[in-house]
Amino acid sequence: MKNSRLFEILYLLVEKRAVTAGELAQRLEVSERTIYRDIDALSAAGIPVFTQKGQGGGIRLMDQFVLDKALLSQAQQDEILFALQAIIATGGGLEGETLARLTALFRREGSGWLEVDFTDWGSGAAERENFALVKGAILNRRPLSFAYYSSAGEKSRRTVEPARLVFKGGSWYLSAFCRKRQDWRIFRLVRMADLTLEEGNCPSRRPPERLEAPIPSDCRETNLQLRFQPSAAWRVRDYFHPKQIAQEPDGCLLVDCAYLEDQWLLSFLLSFGSSLEVLSPAYWRDILKKEGKKLLAVYETGQTLSGLEAYPKHRGRGESPAQYKEDIPMEDRKFCQCCGMPLDKPEDAGTEADGSLSGDYCRYCYQNGAFTAPNATMDEIIAFNLQFNEENGHPFGTQEEAEKMMRSWFPTMKRWRKA
Repeated sequence: MKNSRLFEILYLLVEKRAVTAGELAQRLEVSERTIYRDIDALSAAGIPVFTQKGQGGGIRLMDQFVLDKALLSQAQQDEILFALQAIIATGGGLEGETLARLTALFRREGSGWLEVDFTDWGSGAAERENFALVKGAILNRRPLSFAYYSSAGEKSRRTVEPARLVFKGGSWYLSAFCRKRQDWRIFRLVRMADLTLEEGNCPSRRPPERLEAPIPSDCRETNLQLRFQPSAAWRVRDYFHPKQIAQEPDGCLLVDCAYLEDQWLLSFLLSFGSSLEVLSPAYWRDILKKEGKKLLAVYETGQTLSGLEAYPKHRGRGESPAQYKEDIPMEDRKFCQCCGMPLDKPEDAGTEADGSLSGDYCRYCYQNGAFTAPNATMDEIIAFNLQFNEENGHPFGTQEEAEKMMRSWFPTMKRWRKA
């Protein structure tokens, strides 16, 4: 008991450098006389401890004193070395020198028995450099700018005030105040490129307690019921909570879940291939069927993803299939019956009064069973499309060609069709 108390006194003196006998006696629940006997015992053991009278006095350690390694048990030394190795695994570099020095101080061998690596297989030095740059920006409170690619593939330049690095769901994220959005945002590190430290310092801001991605205003959440073949069970149990999974007598797995309807959800469902069947909502069956036709067109007809030219000749094995110029067959595509926008993705569709997706109108023209601009005329919609054509490099041809096309097409649309 006494030895434990002596260690406690020593650790307190290392931490505070000066403390009164009364404070020690109260904390350790002994008399001040016992504390002075303990101080004599520490001094006799060679610890440079002394007492100083007067205001600001107390029991002190000499400033040059450093806690000897012998005061740490082997298990405690292992914990320190392990913690440093874990920090290094996050991408830190300076901690490596500290680890080497402590390993030598403790005279320990085999400190490399553990390796923790949060990076993906095949990732190179660039990812680690980016991590170190973000870490430095946080610690030094420096603004950081970078190019960012959203989950939809859209690129934007952001300048942020970085606050916190978070490892969640197998990936690293940066929680930062975005100066462009004037709000807190999260950024996935692997989608950040061309990182640059900016001049100046970041103001003091308190980051949100929880790391939550903002829900885009144009995304809706839908409840899905999915059936998976037994061969996909390992992935199903990786992605879904056990309470969401029910096993059928034939071994198939039923999953009830909810997701935002966006391009990620489409990609996620397609990743299961033919081992997945969507039971509801029914319109997602149609979405996957159309996407399957596009996939079939790429490989069966030999079209390229650009749709402009056929694949080159196969090396040593015949000719590529005939050229296929359309990415999606026109007869399988739907267009908004107000503005002509393609309805190729679920998030492009408007909504009916009951919340279901509209099969005729886009989200810009139609929401909750009503037109967003009920008094708009066909001429106004054509004028808006022509402005879009002008500002985006004339994807519909020259202004004259685009207007001629729309003048002949729009009167056949549902909204503009004459009774």
